Amino acid sequence: MLVVEIDGDYHDIVGEEDKSREAALHELGWDVIRFSDNDVMDDVEAVARGIAKHLGLAYQFRARIGTGSGMESGKSLFNRNR
Repeated sequence: MLVVEIDGDYHDIVGEEDKSREAALHELGWDVIRFSDNDVMDDVEAVARGIAKHLGLAYQFRARIGTGSGMESGKSLFNRNR
């Protein structure tokens, strides 16, 4: 069981709450790893490799096929003709 936390600037303000929540999650058997929002924005593949490594899994990059995240053939699903 794994929790992946993405911390932004506001985590400086809520740091103690984060520590308490993380301790509670550990007590329940969850593993917690953290990345900064900058890590995700700057190198999401490095984040994916870090998660895979933490889980003891081999990481292999796979290029997206260009669909997903609300996209279909480059057009938003909300704008397509019905």
